Amino acid sequence: MKQIDSFLTGESFSDDLPYRPQIISHYEPRGDVLVQWVAGRRVLHVGFADHVPLIASRVADGSWLHARLTASAAACLGIDINAQAVTTARSLGFENVCELDIFSPPAAAMLVEFKPDLVLVPDVIEHLPDPAAFLRRLAQCLPHAEFVVTVPNALSLRNAVQALGGVERINTDHRAWFSAFTLLKVLADAGLQPQSLHGCAVSASGALKGRLLRALTHWNPIWSDVLLVRAKLLGSDSK
Repeated sequence: MKQIDSFLTGESFSDDLPYRPQIISHYEPRGDVLVQWVAGRRVLHVGFADHVPLIASRVADGSWLHARLTASAAACLGIDINAQAVTTARSLGFENVCELDIFSPPAAAMLVEFKPDLVLVPDVIEHLPDPAAFLRRLAQCLPHAEFVVTVPNALSLRNAVQALGGVERINTDHRAWFSAFTLLKVLADAGLQPQSLHGCAVSASGALKGRLLRALTHWNPIWSDVLLVRAKLLGSDSK
């Protein structure tokens, strides 16, 4: 990604940059990729809650991401500002969750005490008014951890098909769409250095239409449903 570093940091400028991102494509859907990446690691799962009304049903059908990460990681702590979600998760038997505002005075000490080697921020920053400040705070608290940040992709083939019909399909709690470049730009603002960029489907599909979509996005990963980036704090060790 050296060729765009100066644009990410603002040292260079273009009002029409023809950026061709190098995206590693995965056939597996987002959840499967993340479960593989956290295997055997000590993981801080930021924004674990999902939408509260959906937690119980997703736990029941085995699709709730925090449950899957907990089963794969050596240790997994979920944090969220949603007190109701924490209560719901604990009522379902998940004790490895807590209510935490990362900007609160006690947060830094608590995060450091857990000692995660991987900080996972999956489909969170599109909900935030200032995603760079959020990631910067996490990186300052946990400077030696690897970061994995995922977002829905603004340039996904699904979005393009919907746009042809004059429709935007959107989670109404989202504040922004991210492309590969703008995701990396926000990480740069947070002091995070991207190590690799990935793309995958949002979920598995056995239908013909879904399989065709997966084949097309694997052929041209800029159309992926989800973008995932692995990153480290700028200047930290690369282990």
